[in-house]
Amino acid sequence: MKKLLNIYEEFLDEDYPIEFDMEHFKSLTSFNKRIKYCEAKLDRISSGSSRIVYQIDDEKVLKLAKNTKGLAQNEVEIEYGQYHDLSYIVARTFDHHPKDLWLEMELAEKVSKGRFESITGFKWNDYCLAVSKHGYNVDNRINKYNPDVDPEVQERMWDDQDFCYEIFNFIGNYGLPVGDLLRLSTYGVVKRDHGESIVIIDYGLTQEVNTNYYSR
Repeated sequence: MKKLLNIYEEFLDEDYPIEFDMEHFKSLTSFNKRIKYCEAKLDRISSGSSRIVYQIDDEKVLKLAKNTKGLAQNEVEIEYGQYHDLSYIVARTFDHHPKDLWLEMELAEKVSKGRFESITGFKWNDYCLAVSKHGYNVDNRINKYNPDVDPEVQERMWDDQDFCYEIFNFIGNYGLPVGDLLRLSTYGVVKRDHGESIVIIDYGLTQEVNTNYYSR
């Protein structure tokens, strides 16, 4: 883990916007104070029922937990974002609050269906069908929608070690529900050493988090 964290050191040393003081932000003791400071200093780029996301600079975003659901999702992303076996398919995480109140994550550009295909080599609709089918197989459930996946395309996806194969493993090994994976907004484009990559930018909603906080 120490070696992996060293890889991210250069990101943590980046300058923040002149008006945004990270040390001051870390010293804030309430959600209202944190959100007030971020609203005044940063651009809000998204907001959901559990978290608010702000852009810090050209490389990082800040995710603030709004409630216990947000804390649980932050906890997952803080942990998973450091895993080497997931590093090619999830946005990386950097600094974070010790109690998961907030985290810094790698900034990703929005992705369109066309850009998804140009980067991965697979049509978005084919990918969704394959992910849905695999998710039902993992859960040992009968898929009433019976997705018709071209066998040749599905075979190529399983052979695609850079993306699809890793996504299938993520679903099977980490208990990730497929619902969010069928939304284009769950993904983004980042630049890595080998060029542009598609990564998951919202992966905190595991099956455990869903059961404990969303299915009550």
